[in-house]
Parts: sequence; structure tokens; C-alpha cells
Amino acid sequence: MIRAITFTKLRGTPGPRLPLVFALCATGFAVMWLANSAPLLIAGAVFNCLGTGLLLPSLLTIAMSRLDFADRGRGTGLWTASFFIGRFICPLVLIAAESALGTLAAAVGLLGLAAAVVAAGSFLTARRRAAAVAPLSQ
Repeated sequence: MIRAITFTKLRGTPGPRLPLVFALCATGFAVMWLANSAPLLIAGAVFNCLGTGLLLPSLLTIAMSRLDFADRGRGTGLWTASFFIGRFICPLVLIAAESALGTLAAAVGLLGLAAAVVAAGSFLTARRRAAAVAPLSQ
């Protein structure tokens, strides 16, 4: 509920926030990976859940904004189906990574690394877009 309220209070389009939101998810995964106590593990989970709670409506908003009004119902259904397919596949990927890396914590750390790479990539993409738009606006 806190995440939903936070998302509604944010101003502007969600696209520029994506690097920060992915970084928040990556931070949560990293804290969970390095946690050596239950309170630290819970703190990592809270960071991660805050990030994903902002990430999901942000991605849905971006996806729907690119569709015509008449296609948004179908787009929402496809997005929801993709989301639940991902929810099914993610534990299987973590189990496979656990087998390869030795521990579930290391698999979560790998997922955090992937989130950090996406955060960095989205940050660089956002900077490149801003640089491309800046000369046009002058």
C-alpha cells in the first residue's frame, strides 16, 4: 500500500525514474545477498519490494502510453500475462543459478547484479536521450 501511495504522489513521467528504481531493486538484492542476520535480510527485502513496487506501475504506465486508446485493454492483458510468466520463470532461474553457484544467496546476488546492469543501461540511455533532445530545444 505504501508503494502505491508513493507512486501516485510522484510527478512527471515514470521513464526518467527507471534507473533509480532499478538501482533500488539492485540494492535490495545486494543487501539480501550479503545479509548475515534476519534483520538485515528483512531490510534488503524492504528495499527490493519498494523498488519493485515502483517499478511495476512505472513499466505498465510506459507501456500503455505507447498504445492507442483502443489497444490499451489488449496491451494490459498482454503485459499482465508477461508479468505472470516472469513470476513463474524467476524461481526456476533462481533454482538453476543456486545449483550453479552453490547457494541461494549467491543466486540472489546474481539477480542483483543483473538489476544493477539494467539500472546502468537505463541511466546511460536516459542521458543519451536527454543529450539528443537538448540541442533541439535550444
